[in-house]
Amino acid sequence: MDQVVLGWVVLEMTNSAWHVAVIGAIRWLPLFMFGLAGGAFADRVDRRRLLIWVQAAGLVISFGTAAMLATGHFDFAFAALVTFLLGLQWAVDWPTRRALIPDLVGRELTVNAIALEAVSMNLTRIAGPVAAGALIAYVSPAAAFMVVGGLYLLELLVLKGMPLAAHGRPTATGPMFGYLLEGLHSLNKSQAIVGVLLISVCMNVLLFPYQQLLPVFARDVLHVDAVGLGVLSAASGVGSLIGALAIASSGRVPRSGLLFWVGSAVTCLCVAGFALSGNFGLALILVGIGGLGQAAFAALQSTIILSSASDQLRGRAMGVLTLAIGCAPVGTLEMGAVTLVLGAPLAVALNAAACAVLVVLVALRLPRFRAA
Repeated sequence: MDQVVLGWVVLEMTNSAWHVAVIGAIRWLPLFMFGLAGGAFADRVDRRRLLIWVQAAGLVISFGTAAMLATGHFDFAFAALVTFLLGLQWAVDWPTRRALIPDLVGRELTVNAIALEAVSMNLTRIAGPVAAGALIAYVSPAAAFMVVGGLYLLELLVLKGMPLAAHGRPTATGPMFGYLLEGLHSLNKSQAIVGVLLISVCMNVLLFPYQQLLPVFARDVLHVDAVGLGVLSAASGVGSLIGALAIASSGRVPRSGLLFWVGSAVTCLCVAGFALSGNFGLALILVGIGGLGQAAFAALQSTIILSSASDQLRGRAMGVLTLAIGCAPVGTLEMGAVTLVLGAPLAVALNAAACAVLVVLVALRLPRFRAA
């Protein structure tokens, strides 16, 4: 919800695809700067307590943003600050939450649990953008951020009562820098982990930044309003929900490495088709099919790493993955710059095609990753 609202508000405020891209880059910058440290921190402290503090921060930021929007004091500088703070919150939240899953269900159910978490995330990827678009169109952007703050409050209540299957995890001590280096050395020995990280970098640099340009596609290419933007943003979530439900309900996922890279390549090809479609209905279909591939990417991305890493390395493994995700600002700025020269459709299509080629090359060069 917050990304849809901020993207639309900034576009209306500046009428610039470049400024929308800059806001998107700022959102992901904290993951690159602090994601690795956030994962290491999750290995050294109580993960549930850390999540509670992180969600409390999101609550304060959301209500503060709603107040600034409602009083007319919201400008581009404040949008950049809010985006950075929400990205910083995500840099700690994401590796901590994923590392906590085996504590909830045990290692034997981790694959299904992560897929189930992906189901819940994809439900919100459908409902959130649609709700955000409707609130922008019929109430106000401030109301949308009030709803976001209320959801953070609900999450805090859920976290307080959440039971854990595993207790008594030893707390690491010693210098943080050495702790990080030890984890990186251990993770580098696994081709499965290296393959997931390389493809994650490719997807987050070359493909996923297209999501920051959806307001531009909605208004200037497909000629729809804020509600249409919400529907377009939700279309990927529909496909991802179907894929995540299939993975969550399966007893096991054979050849997860194969499914991961094939799903990633399919997503790239569908995004390229979406960028060149020029038709709202066809765009929705292609983004939805791409969501199926993205479900395999999103669910198996963490599953492969958590299955290959020891319990002591879980947080740091998720931290390295967060760092890979945090490379997105490079791609967001690159895509924004190419958009200024070639236009949004051609910029997104070229990036998506290049990403598909790189995904296939990574899979071909790492045979033990393909067999994971």
